[in-house]
Amino acid sequence: MGGSFAGSRLVGCRFRGCRFRFTDLAGITARDCAFLNCVFDEASLFGAALTGCKCTGTSFTGARTTGLSLGAGDYSYCVLSRVSLAKGELVGANFSHADLRDCSFRNADLRYANFTQALMQGCDLTEADLRGASLSGVDVKVLKMKKTSIDLPLAVTIAEGMGARLL
Repeated sequence: MGGSFAGSRLVGCRFRGCRFRFTDLAGITARDCAFLNCVFDEASLFGAALTGCKCTGTSFTGARTTGLSLGAGDYSYCVLSRVSLAKGELVGANFSHADLRDCSFRNADLRYANFTQALMQGCDLTEADLRGASLSGVDVKVLKMKKTSIDLPLAVTIAEGMGARLL
């Protein structure tokens, strides 16, 4: 695609199957937009903010994501590996079946987030808030969890994932 949308405000826009290769999206604000099966390879998302967006099947591989802010939205089946979402406000976000390998969610608010069947090897959840979140089908042994806030149902899921038998 190419070109520049730098600094643009997008509200309710719909993109399907778009390839934003080498596109400058630095500083954009996207609210309630849909990026369905899009590719952001080599795009600049420096300082971009996406809130309430549906990004199902979208790949952020190779994008420059420094300062990218994702708010609550649908990121199911997304490829977000190696993206930093530290300190993100992601309450209720859907990351089911997403590729989140080596992502940083340090200090992120992930309450009620859905990580069902997500690939999360090397995912850093240090000091994140996971109360009410779902880690069903996630290999919890590969997560980095230090000072992570969890509730009792999630503690049970983690214990079972570590091989414990609950009696």
